[in-house]
Amino acid sequence: MKSILVHIHDDAGQNARLQAALDMARYYSGHLTCLQAMPFAAYAGEPFTGAMIAYEAYAETMEATRTRIEAQLQKEGVPWDWIDSRGSGSVAVMMHSQLTDLIVLSPSGKLTDPDAALPIVGEIATKVRAPVLAVRDDQIGFDPSGAALIAWNGSPEAAQAVRNAMSMLSVAKGVHIACIEEDFASHIPAREAASYLSRYGIKADVHARAKGGSVADTLCSIAAEISAGYLVMGAYGRSRFAEFILGGVTRSLLADAPLPLVLSH
Repeated sequence: MKSILVHIHDDAGQNARLQAALDMARYYSGHLTCLQAMPFAAYAGEPFTGAMIAYEAYAETMEATRTRIEAQLQKEGVPWDWIDSRGSGSVAVMMHSQLTDLIVLSPSGKLTDPDAALPIVGEIATKVRAPVLAVRDDQIGFDPSGAALIAWNGSPEAAQAVRNAMSMLSVAKGVHIACIEEDFASHIPAREAASYLSRYGIKADVHARAKGGSVADTLCSIAAEISAGYLVMGAYGRSRFAEFILGGVTRSLLADAPLPLVLSH
């Protein structure tokens, strides 16, 4: 985890995102890239309500945010650079993530609101190769060596999440795999995931649970039992549209997870 990208925006989650990104960069002796984007709506007005945004005022707010954060970064002892982008923040993040090891975002945000954090994490997580660390607005500080819980359902997304998180899993105080009512006929069982990790010197304990209640609630319960510092999971095993209509584990956890999520698709 040598190259870490964090989205910069003056919103409720900014402090949590920046602190988590700094903690990761410091732990791995890595480099932090701060990305700040001016949304098109700041130029042309919000298209659905017709509300116009004063470009000058928005630009001043962005500049004040940059000045404040750069002053903080000067004291952090972490190498960093700054990208000033124009247009969609999500597009900018996806473009600059190509040579990034980790993207730090907030799970909230609205697609049409330029004052929101960033369009929903799912738009990013399903289109980039790098893992996404989603931290709640009230999550101040992140311990990369904390206990890790892997949400395992044997899917390609879950396997990709494990591979993407290997740098973190290798230094975790403990690694745990949660599987809920496995279907051995169509999915790779959790024991094989544990065996895979063992080849890298990582011992993982498997927590099998029968399906009862929501999967998201069961995962959160296991996370509390083992005092997990973060949850590694595949994002959107079925389409985001299906999860939006039918509900899904990713959507539920992004809305109400009590711990940071490390997402991959």
